[in-house]
Amino acid sequence: MMLILNKMVTRNLLCLSIGLLGCSSLFAANYYRYENDEGRKVMTQTMPPQFVHKGYEILNEKGRVLEVIPRALTQEELNALTQQEKDKLNAQEQAARDKRLLSIFSSPHDAERARDRKLEAIDVYINVTRGNISKLQGDFDEAQARAAERERAGQTVQDFLVEKMDSLRRQMDQARESIVEKEAEKEEIRKEYQVDIDRLKYLVDLRNKAIEQRQSIK
Repeated sequence: MMLILNKMVTRNLLCLSIGLLGCSSLFAANYYRYENDEGRKVMTQTMPPQFVHKGYEILNEKGRVLEVIPRALTQEELNALTQQEKDKLNAQEQAARDKRLLSIFSSPHDAERARDRKLEAIDVYINVTRGNISKLQGDFDEAQARAAERERAGQTVQDFLVEKMDSLRRQMDQARESIVEKEAEKEEIRKEYQVDIDRLKYLVDLRNKAIEQRQSIK
């Protein structure tokens, strides 16, 4: 039974991996390389807001650096600036962020589609994991029933059966934990993209107003 289960789990994970690779080839995504709390360089598809102040690099799917975002100034460095310099610096940083945003997405709808693709990929993983949990639960119930039957008959439950139930229980716990983590990741993706979507709406509206103004002058 365990051999069959392992083959089924391996097959499901292989299918998931192939599906996700297919998605990445169709929808090329940017990556972010930054320094974590332990001082190590890491690369992810989302930029955790708690590390933005350290500066980061934006790379394409081939690992080519598209843009380098410098670290934020320290409080001492900021205090040394005049208000005019601060305003200029803030404007330059915002302009750089806007330029990067518009180079990735041409409209809010583009950002929404990119967000939805990421969420759908995570949902695929969650659904496969839930299916694996269901299979594991079925095997656990079967093993538990066999153990209970032996106990009712006054027989000792074999060690291999106890070990099997422990293993199945651990696998189910790990799978459930991974689902919780993926659900949290979905929420972070929604928050991150909503900031970009709101900014894109503002930039597109600003651009449209500028076009209308030029046309009215003509």
